[in-house]
Amino acid sequence: MIASSLTSTLLFTALPAAVVVVRVVVVVGNAP
Repeated sequence: MIASSLTSTLLFTALPAAVVVVRVVVVVGNAP
């Protein structure tokens, strides 16, 4: 199915992006 492959692609791209965003927020939050 095209929908399932599209969903898996979105998940594989969204998860690393979310991790990067979280790390950036943590770094910015810890910065004075």
